[in-house]
Amino acid sequence: MSPTYKRWIFHGDAVDLSPFLRSNSRFLGATFSNVSECREENVNLRENIGVRDTMDDEMVEMIHDLHGPMFEECRRESNEQDESDKISGMFPEIEEELYPGCLKFTSFNFLVKLMHIKVLNHWSYKSFDMLLELLNEAFPNGVKLPASYYEAKKRLRELGMGYESIHVCKFYCALFWKDYASLDKCPHCGESRYRLNDRKGKQIPHKVLRYFPLKTKLQRLFLSKHTAEDMRCHKDKRCETEGILRHPADAEGWKHFDEQYPCFASNARNVRLALSSDGFNPFENMSTSYNMWPVILIPYNLPPWKCIKAPFTFLSLLIPGPRSPGKEIDIYLQPLIDELNEL
Repeated sequence: MSPTYKRWIFHGDAVDLSPFLRSNSRFLGATFSNVSECREENVNLRENIGVRDTMDDEMVEMIHDLHGPMFEECRRESNEQDESDKISGMFPEIEEELYPGCLKFTSFNFLVKLMHIKVLNHWSYKSFDMLLELLNEAFPNGVKLPASYYEAKKRLRELGMGYESIHVCKFYCALFWKDYASLDKCPHCGESRYRLNDRKGKQIPHKVLRYFPLKTKLQRLFLSKHTAEDMRCHKDKRCETEGILRHPADAEGWKHFDEQYPCFASNARNVRLALSSDGFNPFENMSTSYNMWPVILIPYNLPPWKCIKAPFTFLSLLIPGPRSPGKEIDIYLQPLIDELNEL
């Protein structure tokens, strides 16, 4: 290995932490040379303490992907430390039984499936609250279920499954975000931020943009050893043949970009993203002329047979209707551009 090679220890590269781990009782004397061994050790530990074999391991794997290798004492910023501790505290919670003696579901597994059914069948918040109330009464004492949809959503948001709601001017002039977050009127046209209040006196914004942060999604790609290797394959493993386009990296546009920005191109880990958007009718009723516009990001670092698969396509923005944003899409893209500049 080249002596100048930079080890990305939080992105799947192997690292020798033996001295650190031996001095830290938190890891029970284990030595993890990479993320995979860390996960394998945690699985063995759960089996030794009698965790049910029937538990859905995908839930635990999802927490692992979000949390990464549990090296909390390594050099991190304080806010990253707090986030790491928060996720670590969720491991015991996701292994809790739905109710005492339940062998089929954990409370977290059951909640995720329940929320999925709600979305698929367009349940209202009130109907979901009523169902949770009934389930809490029907199940034996000690059941671990939230009391309302609000509590359920809050619990999932702690895992990085949430989004940021950003109010938008009625005439697409600006986002009520950052410097404009506290304003009640548009700074450009003076239009009110809210439409007429409902009967309860609640202020309702004219339009709401949903923004799904990108950083954690990219981090997860590098937390797994296998996907971390795939994120470098466009440079490390690609077979280039003159006149044959096997990967976007073979295209003239990609090569021109590399020539313009050689510093960026020199590191295979730097992420190349494709952006796509199109409108759809969320009501499944073509007689209703209402469209929403999702903005999808695709990492082109991955092999061609992976980059367009569902697990690797990221919903970044959900632009409200009822019509196409047109040239005003630049207003909606501000949070994404801001985060990309930060990265």
